[in-house]
Amino acid sequence: MIEKILEKFDINTDHALQVRNYAVMIFEAINSVTSEFTGRDLEYLKAAALLHDIGYSIDKKSHHKHSLSLIKNLPIPEYSDYEKLMIANIARYHRNAFPNPEKHADYAALSEKDREKVSKLAGMLKLADGLDKPHKNLITGISVKFNDNEIDFCLKTLGFAPKLEMAYEKANLIEFVYNKAVKFICD
Repeated sequence: MIEKILEKFDINTDHALQVRNYAVMIFEAINSVTSEFTGRDLEYLKAAALLHDIGYSIDKKSHHKHSLSLIKNLPIPEYSDYEKLMIANIARYHRNAFPNPEKHADYAALSEKDREKVSKLAGMLKLADGLDKPHKNLITGISVKFNDNEIDFCLKTLGFAPKLEMAYEKANLIEFVYNKAVKFICD
């Protein structure tokens, strides 16, 4: 169903698929250390990764907000309305603003436990989006190591060093939710 939505909204499918792949790598790497997420959480992240840019069909500048609205209202039978709200919020925070229940009603509508989960998953999506900014698909694997003050993301590459400027810029949400600096290490 989500693939049909991508076609309907004429989304850059290559980017959406690569962001999903990177998001899955990040999720699996973090969850292998923290064991804090479920398989259903991964499904939410994958759906949000594929749909995070559908708001471009309405407006480029605020596409993340339009993505939230579209995802909430699209017929996606595999998800309940509440699950679509979670997916929509994950997609919404792939850009600049941090989740804030005092300013964002759709985020506030989630339970406290789900707000924490959505914030972490949105941080993963935002980082995955940053890793794909050069659109070169150079990363083939990701592992993580949690230290006292940082999270080391070990990137397995095709032998070329990826440009990481945008990834560092988009790491701010994951740094915030885990209260640790992000560092990238390429093999």
